[in-house]
Amino acid sequence: MNDRAVSLFEKYGITPEKIRKGRGSLIVQTQEGQFLLTEYSGPAQQLQMEYELLQALSDCYDRPLDRIYKTQEDDAFYCTDYEGKKYILKDFVEGREMAVCDPLDIRRAADGIARLHLALRKVTFPAKEALCRQPDHLMGDFERRCAELLRARNYMRKLPRKDDFELSFLKNYDIFWEQTLVAMRFLDEDCIQSLGQKQIREQMLIHGDCNQHNILICEDGVAIVNFERVSSHLQVKDLYLFMRKILEKNDWSIPVGQNILSAYQAVLPLTQEEKMYLHARFLYPEKFWKVANGYLNRRKALPARRQQEKLLAALEKEEKRQQFLKRWSEICV
Repeated sequence: MNDRAVSLFEKYGITPEKIRKGRGSLIVQTQEGQFLLTEYSGPAQQLQMEYELLQALSDCYDRPLDRIYKTQEDDAFYCTDYEGKKYILKDFVEGREMAVCDPLDIRRAADGIARLHLALRKVTFPAKEALCRQPDHLMGDFERRCAELLRARNYMRKLPRKDDFELSFLKNYDIFWEQTLVAMRFLDEDCIQSLGQKQIREQMLIHGDCNQHNILICEDGVAIVNFERVSSHLQVKDLYLFMRKILEKNDWSIPVGQNILSAYQAVLPLTQEEKMYLHARFLYPEKFWKVANGYLNRRKALPARRQQEKLLAALEKEEKRQQFLKRWSEICV
């Protein structure tokens, strides 16, 4: 066994019988059951909120949860190794990742997200009231991203020599910039205020990272794991994040989008304003912004070849994305 891993488990009073690798984690078998150890880079106060939330959810939500544990010695939500890296210990949830192209798995996942959203509205824990006082900041998100797009463009324009990626980015910039403006103008102020009031009134929380890696198909249903990004937002944001990931894997298929929306609404119907919010999110050119964001983030900057590959992948799917948006607006808005 890995000596470092064993020493980390000891901080929780756990004696490993067997350790195996998971997705970016270690899974340990003990006499008490299976646990998962994974690296954590966020703030400690986020873990406090996650701990309180999952403890409360376990009393009113009938799906498996990966609850986090405190260390035995200092009652902390994470432990550190000799390099100063932080780790958290959770319950291990047995299941397989949902299949992104399987209609039944997709429907099960959408149903599971809706049921989680219902539970998140009902659950109570000490930090929830203060957390739910701030409305969703969609326009703030769009404005921040637009500023990043402008910064990337302006930086590239000033370069004396430009590589293929930078030339391609600048060539396509105006098309995607116009899409950002359309997205920002789509919702009027009354709609935004009404949605914000609904979010606060119903004390909405979101998972914050609803992708296929965090949605497990288990023997007794769907489990959603990894709540490290839980926060207060309109829950349609979670639905959008999930839909976009699945639609990208399915060439922006209208039937796939309809399958997700119908499964979700069978549990938790959306208002017309929420559908408009969803469409505004879809209108924004997320992939193009992500390329710009990766370019600006020097600490995680990809080699020029990989940047070019990501940009070309976004451009190749743009026609199908636009076809989806045109048809989707007729169906849902």
